[in-house]
Amino acid sequence: MKRIESRNNPIIKSVVALRNRKERETLGLFCFEGVHLLEEFVRSGKKLKQLFVREDVAQKYSSLINSAGGEVFEVTSSVYEKITEEKAPQGLFSVSEYLDNVCSFDEKQAKLISGNSILLSDLQDTGNVGTVIRTAAALGCNVILCGNCADIYSPKTVRATMGAVFTSDVYIAESTETAVDLLRKAGKRVIATALTDKAETLGKFEIRPDDCFVIGNEGRGLTQEVISKCDFTAIIPMTGKTESLNAANASAIIMWEVARGR
Repeated sequence: MKRIESRNNPIIKSVVALRNRKERETLGLFCFEGVHLLEEFVRSGKKLKQLFVREDVAQKYSSLINSAGGEVFEVTSSVYEKITEEKAPQGLFSVSEYLDNVCSFDEKQAKLISGNSILLSDLQDTGNVGTVIRTAAALGCNVILCGNCADIYSPKTVRATMGAVFTSDVYIAESTETAVDLLRKAGKRVIATALTDKAETLGKFEIRPDDCFVIGNEGRGLTQEVISKCDFTAIIPMTGKTESLNAANASAIIMWEVARGR
C-alpha cells in the first residue's frame, strides 16, 4: 500500500478532476465513495483501478480493501478531505473504469434487449436517474437513458443506485426519438407516459413482456414529437388532487405494475 501525504500530489489532482463529466468521459473512469458501494462493487466481481484509504480506517476495512483489487493508496485525513464530497465520509474512495454492463443503445441492442424497459427522456436529476436504476434492478426491468439525462457515472447518480448500477443492464441512447424508432423497428411496443385525450390507464390494459415505457423530463415531460412516435400514451390513475408524480416515483409504480403482471 503506497502512502500519499500531499494534497498537491498529481494522483490526487487527477482524482479530483473526475468530478468533471468531460474528464470522466475522456479517461473512461469514474469514482464513488463509501463502504456499502465498495462492498456491492466487489460482490459484482469487478476490480477497481484505484482505492484511496484514509489512514484511520485502513485496519478496520482491511479485508474489504484486499478484495477490491487495483492500486491502493493510504492517505492522510487532510488529503482525503480534498478528494471527498461527502459530509460524513467513511474513508474509502474508489476509482473504477467504465462498466461493461453499461453500453450504447443501437439497432443491434434494440433487437437483443429482452424483457420490459424504462426509457428515461432528459431526466436531469441524478437522484431520480439513480433511483430508477435501483428500482429497475429490484423489479427486473432494463433502463435506457436518452438525450440529456444525468450522467450515469456522476458520483451522485452512482450513490443513488446503491450499487445496482454495477450489475444492471443500462443502455445509453443518442436521443429519445432515435431510441423509440429503434425499439419499434425491432417489434417492441413503446408507451409514452403522458396525459393526452386518448391516454389509457395503467392497470386497464395488458402489458406485453417486452413493452417499453417512456418517462419524460421532471419539469417539461415528454415532447409532442416523442409522444407522436410512440404506440400510445398511458397515465397512472390518481384519486387525489395531485396533478403529477416525481419521475422516479412514476417509474416505480409502472415497474411494479409490470412485475405484478408477469
